[in-house]
Amino acid sequence: MAWFSFHGGHSGEFCRHASGSLAEVLESAVARGFGVYGVSEHAPRERVEDLYSDERDLLPVDLARIFQAYVERATRLREEFADRLEVLVGFETEVVPPDSWLESMQALRAGSSFDYLVGSVHHVEGFGIDVSEQESARAAERVGGGDALRCAYFDQLASMVTGLRPTIVGHFDLIRKFDGASPTFSVDAWKAIERALEAVREAGSLLDVNSAPARRRLGPPYPLPEILERARRMGIGVTLGDDSHGPADVGVGLETCLEAIVVAGYREVTCLRRRVGGTSAEAVPLEEIGPA
Repeated sequence: MAWFSFHGGHSGEFCRHASGSLAEVLESAVARGFGVYGVSEHAPRERVEDLYSDERDLLPVDLARIFQAYVERATRLREEFADRLEVLVGFETEVVPPDSWLESMQALRAGSSFDYLVGSVHHVEGFGIDVSEQESARAAERVGGGDALRCAYFDQLASMVTGLRPTIVGHFDLIRKFDGASPTFSVDAWKAIERALEAVREAGSLLDVNSAPARRRLGPPYPLPEILERARRMGIGVTLGDDSHGPADVGVGLETCLEAIVVAGYREVTCLRRRVGGTSAEAVPLEEIGPA
């Protein structure tokens, strides 16, 4: 089967830290041998304090307007590309504001006919954990240190999965982004990891095996090999995500993801497909995945 990915498709058209247009991202997917491609733009954030540095000229109402434009554009492109590429339209969650994110994400999900949902955590206690080392350090200080931050992150991830039951859980161990190529977790962090994996299994969500660290030379794909192997033993399914933020990123590193999936002991990867009445999940043998 041709390549597929369901976490990514960010574009400079709708995301300040991405590049290119959404149409260019999809053209890149066609050129690189994809048969199915999911786009999952970031959910809009609702507070001024949650805006990124490249969004300081915007207000939360602007982000909401941009997100609606994404939904409309992605839906049109899904039809325009139908004879060349099966496009699925979803979005990627946020967990801010800390006290009302669940209601916000549920309302956003219900507001349009999305094909799927990527459940991701980019904040702990309202602090970003993947923007910069400095911001992550502030988050750690807030919760009582680096190990406490890792535990809080995985507990937040478990809460997100339990509350939203997303189709896919994005970059499961994103919290290690600034920990180097060979990160380790404490006993307490592993207990939090186990709780998060149990939530994923109970929700029936898929794990996104995400190539962003390999592309950015930050270590192995998300999640780490030992987490992925544990997920396999628990019966948790996996899918592929290039986490693309522009046309040049499309598909980069997916071979590394497949290698990690093989080493973890999986024999198949799940591909989402658009079908009459909703989205279906199809198991694809590993040896059948590759460029068209």
